[in-house]
Amino acid sequence: MRIKYRKCGVYTASLILYVSFSFVYLYTHDFQQKGEYFVPPNWEARILQIREVCLNTPILLDKPVQLNQQVPEELKRHFTAVHRKNLLFNIVRIPSLHVDWCLVPKVASTSLSKVVLKQLPRKGGINPPTLFLQKEVWHRAGHLTGEEPKPEEYVRFFITRHPFARIASAFRNKLEDRTASNDGLYFYNTYSSQIIRMTRGNFDENSKEPTFLEFIQFLLNTSVQNDDEHWQPVSLRCRVCEVEFTHVLLYENLSYEWQMFLDSTGLDLDLELPWKNRGAAGSLSKYYESIPREMLERLAQRYQTDFEMFGYKIDDDF
Repeated sequence: MRIKYRKCGVYTASLILYVSFSFVYLYTHDFQQKGEYFVPPNWEARILQIREVCLNTPILLDKPVQLNQQVPEELKRHFTAVHRKNLLFNIVRIPSLHVDWCLVPKVASTSLSKVVLKQLPRKGGINPPTLFLQKEVWHRAGHLTGEEPKPEEYVRFFITRHPFARIASAFRNKLEDRTASNDGLYFYNTYSSQIIRMTRGNFDENSKEPTFLEFIQFLLNTSVQNDDEHWQPVSLRCRVCEVEFTHVLLYENLSYEWQMFLDSTGLDLDLELPWKNRGAAGSLSKYYESIPREMLERLAQRYQTDFEMFGYKIDDDF
């Protein structure tokens, strides 16, 4: 009996020591910002959540139609290579850091492009204007083809954002006013024209820009496969059901998750993220005030995989 009590006492003491040391570890290793402590994200749990959703409701990039037809073997190999390249098309490889980044517009992409460009060598010829930082990133990095040697110990990450916030941000910056951005006229002629024809029946060069409600109606009547990169679901943009990642960061927590990401990957470099264009709190939610609840629920269904994979809710305050 004494032996049992003794074992119980040893077990209890060990448990107390474990809890105490765990508390001390978390307290000293949590990231501190303005007097607040943040527990590091569970990177593995986020990846497992993505895999679970992919098993139940996978979101896949459409394959070339030729792969579903009876075509010569040589042609099949060609379109298989095209599809493989498309799977990796949105990933920026940064060899000097052993890092792959899935570039997602409207999710701190401008700030991160500034960081990445410092690590990419300049190429000969005329560089794209610095007004379009993402184009310069692609100019220097190029696009992966799937034929590159498989890298060892590479970090592959992306940053996600609440789908509704990203949609509203894209509308505000690209569609609401054609004169507000350098590519505003392109978006007006390419997408606003489609939206206006669908919702109003006709379009001409004097047509007033689409309303946010008209934009939502357009999204609800088109396929995510044909989305512009600024509002395509992140889960499809990054091909998360077909491409493996090691880390997922949340835009909403980026002010502290970025440093935690650097710490967890051992990137011992001065890569301070500027995080520009973050916008004022609540400035995007106002766009949804006139959107009927039924349309919001349909919109959430359209972005279902993003909501489920990344833990967002339809009524989140973004």
